[in-house]
Amino acid sequence: MYLYFFVLEHYVNVEKILEELGLSSYQAKALLALMKHGEAKASEISELSGVPRAKVYSVLDQLADMGHVDKIPGRPVRYRAKSPDKIVERLKYNTLLEYHKRLNTLENVEKELVERLESIYSPAEVRTRELIRVVRVGEPSERETRILYSQARSEINIISKSFEYYPKVRTELIEADRRGVKIKILLLGEEFLDDRSSAVQTEILRIVRSDIESEIKLSRTMLPLRGTIIDPSYEYKTGKAIFVVEDTEIPLYLRDAAVTENPSLVAGMKKYFDLIWDYEAE
Repeated sequence: MYLYFFVLEHYVNVEKILEELGLSSYQAKALLALMKHGEAKASEISELSGVPRAKVYSVLDQLADMGHVDKIPGRPVRYRAKSPDKIVERLKYNTLLEYHKRLNTLENVEKELVERLESIYSPAEVRTRELIRVVRVGEPSERETRILYSQARSEINIISKSFEYYPKVRTELIEADRRGVKIKILLLGEEFLDDRSSAVQTEILRIVRSDIESEIKLSRTMLPLRGTIIDPSYEYKTGKAIFVVEDTEIPLYLRDAAVTENPSLVAGMKKYFDLIWDYEAE
C-alpha cells in the first residue's frame, strides 16, 4: 500500500484527492487543518485553513453532516476530525450514495429524456467509418483507457514509457485480468529513462506484478507511439485503441490522444506492437 501511494503522490496531493471525491475546496482545507490540529474552535480552523470566518461555521457543519467531523457542544462549540480510516470509509459510502442517487434520477427520466433529445437531434450524414476522434491527454485519456480495459474480452496490449498512469486505471486492469483477458505490457528500456522515470517504472512494475498476471517486456528501441490496443483482429473485424504520438518538444499534458474503433487501423497498430515485442524487446 505504501508503494501505491508513493506513486500516487506524483499525480495529486491529498487536498486534490478530497476534492475529486466530492468535498469542496473549503471543506477539504478545513478538514485537513482540523486533522493536523486535533480539536479546535471554528475561529482557529479559519486561521489554520484560510477558510473565511463568514464561511467556516457552515463548512464545519457540512463536514459534520457528512460524517467526517464530530461537533462537540459547548461555549464555544469545538470540532474534532474523525480518524483517517473512518473518513475514508465515509467517503466511500457518500460516493456510493451519490452514485445511486444520480442513477435513480436518470432511470426515472430516461424515457422522457430520450424522447426530448430525439426531438432536437439532427444526425449528420455518415459517409465513411470515423477513423479517429481526439481527446486531451490527462483525465479524458485516462477515462477512455479505463473504458477500453472494461470492454476488453480477449487481449490488452499496453505501450508506455513507465506506465505512470497505472494507479488511475488499476481497478479496471485487475478486473480484466480476473475475466481471463491476456495482458501484455511493453515499456521503454531503462537506457532511455531519466532517474525519476526509472524509479517510477521500478515501483509500478512491482505493483503490477503483485496485482495481475501479465507478460512484460522492455523495448530496446524508442517507442514512437504509446497507448492501449484491445481485441485486435487481422481479419479487420474487431479492435479498439487509444494512442499518443511521441513528441519530445511538446509536454505530455499539452498533447492530444487519438481514440479509434477502426479495425484496420487497430490491426496495423497490433502489427507494430508485435514487431517490437518479438524482435526489439526483452
